[in-house]
Amino acid sequence: MTTSTLTRTGTAPLSGTVTAPRPAGTSTSSTATGAVDRVAVLALVAPLLLFAHGIAAWVDGLGGTPGLDALGADGPSAPAGQSPLAVAAGALLVLATAAFAWLTTSLGARAQHLPVAVPTALLAAFGAGATGAVWVGGLTGLLPAAVPAALAVGGQLLTALALALVLATTWLEGRMPGSSLALAGVAATLLALPWGLEPLGALVLLIALAPLTRPAENLPEVA
Repeated sequence: MTTSTLTRTGTAPLSGTVTAPRPAGTSTSSTATGAVDRVAVLALVAPLLLFAHGIAAWVDGLGGTPGLDALGADGPSAPAGQSPLAVAAGALLVLATAAFAWLTTSLGARAQHLPVAVPTALLAAFGAGATGAVWVGGLTGLLPAAVPAALAVGGQLLTALALALVLATTWLEGRMPGSSLALAGVAATLLALPWGLEPLGALVLLIALAPLTRPAENLPEVA
């Protein structure tokens, strides 16, 4: 009796050990969830940074100046000796462009049927780098006060184009509703108008990207 009892008692931990490998699958899903959560955070943070830039530029008197570019690029191209608020507005613009570039890269990596990951990532990264370079050049005086529009706006337009391609791909693959894609187009129109509507455009873009901020369980798995 004592021997059989000891045998059964020793066997119990072995049966428990057999079920131990199950958490391994859980760790894999948590890794995928981390990647999706990064997209969700960027879809929220990037438009908010753009909104903050629009407010800062408006308060500093830059937002109502005629001839502003689609994303308020007058911040990075402002001459040296500008006000601290203008410097902050330019920094927010660079951060927003970098966040959109990162969002573009993350969304492109999730594409299943269209090979847009590499070209859009390169395009967005180059645009973000160009935006930062123009801002630094304006602060240090390496660039003149009157920067050509193609140089001042080019980096942001490249990032916006890459993001538009990735959003269209996301819609085509059924991971984003058509209404969100239409709202993104409305946001782009508002940002392009030279009437200081950047804060409004950023809020519309935030609403358009809302489906990307859903919990990971509600998003389709990507192979």
